[in-house]
Amino acid sequence: MTDDATGKEALLLNFKVDTLTTLRRETLRSIAKALGFSETQAVHFALARLREDALRGKAEEAYPPLTKAQLAAIRMHEPKRKGRVLSNLLK
Repeated sequence: MTDDATGKEALLLNFKVDTLTTLRRETLRSIAKALGFSETQAVHFALARLREDALRGKAEEAYPPLTKAQLAAIRMHEPKRKGRVLSNLLK
């Protein structure tokens, strides 16, 4: 569903009883309150966490490895080390 005025997509959410895959509206309110979020923010947060779990590893595949030229350009811009190490805490 798209709201023509804002261009945002909307999703209708039907609440049920609390089970492994469903929840009551009161449960969502409790979660939102515990997180300090609105109900909408709590749903977005939960879906983003689910995305990380469900799509783990697939996002990394979208990015090819860096070329030698790209790595060199990054290394040119990294901060230069200043000073010297006087002692090592891991001795």
